Amino acid sequence: MTIAELETTPQIVDILTVANRLTSTERLFLARWLLDSVLVKEIDDETDWQRLSLSTFEADWDNEEDAIYDSWRTAYGLPAR
Repeated sequence: MTIAELETTPQIVDILTVANRLTSTERLFLARWLLDSVLVKEIDDETDWQRLSLSTFEADWDNEEDAIYDSWRTAYGLPAR
């Protein structure tokens, strides 16, 4: 699929018109900036999910009912690390 095949909005047409006047170096900078803006957002989203899942796991695991498993090494006769 090429850019010409995509349905464009008037805003995109304006941006492409301006982008065509940029030097190669300026277009590379813009492309890098756009790519980074997408990737950083995805990385931030993934990090947020990991933090959320870890905190939920820790809250679920660290409770009185499961406290008997905290000393599992002793229960199985294994030395502490």
